[in-house]
Amino acid sequence: MKILQLTTHINIGGIGNYVYSLSKALKAKDVGCVVASAGGDLESELEKLGIAQARLDIKTKSELSPKVLKSIFAVRSLIGRESIDLIHAHTRVSQVVARLASSLAKIPYVTTCHGYFRKRMRKVFDTWGAKVIAISDAVKEHLEDDFGLPAGRIALIYNGIDLERFRKNYSDVEKGTVKRSLGLKEGPVIGTIGRFSDVKGQRFLIEAMKGITSRRRDAQCVLVGGGPEELNLRKLAKTLGLEGSIRFVEPALDTERLLAIMDVFVFPSVKEGLGIALLEALASGKACAASDVGGIGNIIKDGSNGLLFKVGDVKAIEGAVMRLLDDKRLRDELGRSGRESMTEKYSLDVMADKVVGVYEEVIRGSGT
Repeated sequence: MKILQLTTHINIGGIGNYVYSLSKALKAKDVGCVVASAGGDLESELEKLGIAQARLDIKTKSELSPKVLKSIFAVRSLIGRESIDLIHAHTRVSQVVARLASSLAKIPYVTTCHGYFRKRMRKVFDTWGAKVIAISDAVKEHLEDDFGLPAGRIALIYNGIDLERFRKNYSDVEKGTVKRSLGLKEGPVIGTIGRFSDVKGQRFLIEAMKGITSRRRDAQCVLVGGGPEELNLRKLAKTLGLEGSIRFVEPALDTERLLAIMDVFVFPSVKEGLGIALLEALASGKACAASDVGGIGNIIKDGSNGLLFKVGDVKAIEGAVMRLLDDKRLRDELGRSGRESMTEKYSLDVMADKVVGVYEEVIRGSGT
């Protein structure tokens, strides 16, 4: 069995990390895999693993772009050269390419719905594939309620992470080294990880830091990521006089190192399918506070393994962070409960096994 992982890009972030982690897990299970994309941060990491890659001129936000037509034929040719049995598409544009390339090549395709889609023409032009993987219960409901997909066509497979990687306990010396490398001083660290975009809601955390630093002058915030909103976020921090309290850190694959220095992890998303960064923070034993939106409610149980706040509620974010900073016992209890809640349900190995099961079912059903 040989699978073509098709995505618009392979940058560090939600979808990029998913494709990278899944490809790595598939290789360990002796499942053939080729990653096709417009390239990105994780190309070199895939190369280190010996995973084949193909460059496509597919980086566009429009399904009607000439790049889509060009990519369809490029993928059709790639399928023949690599003897691909099935396409797995991960983004809106790559789903359109997969739909048409699979028809030309006469092989099946599946998709993963990583979040929420606007209806646009999807109710008319179905690009979900023989099976669509939903990464959370909320995403599954979105597919059923907003697109009318039958339950039998949806496979609910939670995002998975390498749990052992995030269970390492860093020493104070190691944490100090990381903090100094980022220009941080002594004092509590509040952090978040995610692409800098409107839907990730980092602006609300920055606004909350104004109140937090007025109550805890030594509090610092680390924003890990990159993206179109970075300039606006930096301007906001400067406008609020928080330049000395906020550090912008480039996205990195070794997020366990950055999570190690955080006393509180905040996940202020406006929309969220599930959130790999949140899973990683919980697995690392961090006290977490997150927006009560999308698939986050499947993970965080308020007061049990984390705290929830309403989307965009700056005062609630400030209150949740201060509550955790002021109460070490609560912080430790939530961190411990969060780590315990990251069971095999969120294991990368379990996720990969279930995805392979979908591949086998679809290939069997197609008669190829």
